[in-house]
Amino acid sequence: MVTKIQNEQFLMHDSIFKAIVVNEKDTRLLDYILSDILEEKVHVFKFVPTELKIRRKSERIKVTDLIVESDSGKHILVELNSNFSKSTKVRNLSYYASYYSQIIEKSKKYDEDLETVLINLNNDSEVELAKKTYLIKCNEDGSIYTNTFKIININLVKYKKLCYDECIKGNKEHIHLVMLNANMEEMKELGKKDKVVKEYEERVLTLTKDGVVLNHLSYEEEQEKLRRSEISEARDEGITKGIAERNNEIAINMLKKNMKTKDIIEITGLSEKTIEKLKKNM
Repeated sequence: MVTKIQNEQFLMHDSIFKAIVVNEKDTRLLDYILSDILEEKVHVFKFVPTELKIRRKSERIKVTDLIVESDSGKHILVELNSNFSKSTKVRNLSYYASYYSQIIEKSKKYDEDLETVLINLNNDSEVELAKKTYLIKCNEDGSIYTNTFKIININLVKYKKLCYDECIKGNKEHIHLVMLNANMEEMKELGKKDKVVKEYEERVLTLTKDGVVLNHLSYEEEQEKLRRSEISEARDEGITKGIAERNNEIAINMLKKNMKTKDIIEITGLSEKTIEKLKKNM
């Protein structure tokens, strides 16, 4: 079994991340990951529903990967992105802004102390830095406009490249971020240094038995599959409709030339009933 999955990097599987890291009964691993990223001690106080409010009929369903509130009141959104394109960044920002506006609306005042953060976990080897933080601030003097809005991009490829060897030597700094992009062999080695990683390794092995979870589609993947199916169906329907309309036109022209119904059926493939209907409408 290990041979089949030893090269998998498990963050790429949304279902595994949510089954193991997003665990309401045991938030230890998520606490460690968020604490590492935010560089402060974080404990998840509650999980927030990930489906955002739809404001207009034209809006599509918006579902984030993870939203939590820490015991200090910080609102944290996490997005997993194997493909971190420009459009992905814009989508993540739109979701973040939508959630931010919703909690502002629920608040009794416009609270400058309200803290929110969007964390983009990605696996894009083209991203230069392991971690990059974005704030709204003035370019001229560097002054920060507000502390309530922060975006952090975390590149797990870079973290593993920079920190994996150090973790194996015993330096456990960033070990849980490194673990997220580890394959089974690497996770086994990391598990020797950290008991939480060891637990994660064992649970991954259980979840990936027979490849059941690996083949499970995430919500976004399911939506994309449905979208492609709808496009394909619409295209096929259009082609079929176009052929039918074209055959009707051919049949009408043949009827105008007083050709026999038998010949029209043979050439167009239309039924005798359809041809009779066309005759009546001429």
